[in-house]
Amino acid sequence: MLLTGEYIVRVDEKGRVSIPSKLRTLLGVSQIVVTKGFDGNCLAIFTPQFFDETVTNAIAGQDGLQILSPVVRKFTRKFVSPSQVLDIDSNGRINIPLSLREHASIGVKEEIILIGMGKYIELWNKEMYEDLDSDESISELAQELAEMKRS
Repeated sequence: MLLTGEYIVRVDEKGRVSIPSKLRTLLGVSQIVVTKGFDGNCLAIFTPQFFDETVTNAIAGQDGLQILSPVVRKFTRKFVSPSQVLDIDSNGRINIPLSLREHASIGVKEEIILIGMGKYIELWNKEMYEDLDSDESISELAQELAEMKRS
């Protein structure tokens, strides 16, 4: 089942974030991988298996020489290197490292938004998320996606 929904949660004084029970159930794991997200200054939350698949699909080469590619190395530095494997504690919380919280402009005791993105979760500073793509309609995006599928 796909990870869906928008959830507003608060970061506690220790930098911990509660993963809503619906998302935890759908994730079905006791550890997650958190890294810098693809858009803006969000964070991305993956199951370890999906993170490994995503990275492998992104950088795998037929000949094993993909590390010779400057693009692969840059992607690895920006996406793989900052990633952290985090335990989900018995209360359903993760403790997000300061470096990742700073990247996402997330302070302690602030409200944030977790959004289900199908196979992963994005974690956003609430104000940044509300400003994100506010000028685009679902209809315009659906039309653009349909055009991409045709080509």
